[in-house]
Amino acid sequence: MNFPGLIHDYGYAAIVVGTFFEGEAVMLAAGVAASAGLLSLPGAIITSIVGTFGSDMFCFLLGRLAGQRLARWFPRMHARLGPVFGLIERHNDKLIVFYQFFPGLCAVTPMAFGMTRVSCLRFMVLGLVGNALWTLAYSFGGFFSAAAIRSALAGLQGWAVVVYAAAAVTIAAVWFVRRQRRTDANFS
Repeated sequence: MNFPGLIHDYGYAAIVVGTFFEGEAVMLAAGVAASAGLLSLPGAIITSIVGTFGSDMFCFLLGRLAGQRLARWFPRMHARLGPVFGLIERHNDKLIVFYQFFPGLCAVTPMAFGMTRVSCLRFMVLGLVGNALWTLAYSFGGFFSAAAIRSALAGLQGWAVVVYAAAAVTIAAVWFVRRQRRTDANFS
């Protein structure tokens, strides 16, 4: 199997589908692939925005069309929406732009906005601005992190590469666990 060929042939479609379901990891990976020359950075950014925007609009429209029924069918989800409605009342437009930067809010916030009186057009415009900012942050983060790691590892050989790779995996695992704990604490 030719892995770089697969990324070249299906990378952009994978980014759209991946960011529809899980944005951060896919955008970081897209930035890494662009840094390695397998994808173009502008193409990775644009497809990331498309996938993320599609996901947000799907959740918004789901909240708009079936929000009250979903709240009855999924009471745990409805319980998570309570604090989000409080945030919407206090930070309406700012929340539309910046909610993606806060773990745990990405799926429920567009649905909650769909259940409010916020117009679809307003949500689309402000959401697109927020998606662009968020996508740029993660895509550039992956791009420049990969370039820095590649530069740091360029002169290393053998076990040093393994040690640095193990350190990177450990740091990523600690970050992920801490992020999950913060998310669980915010919505318990």
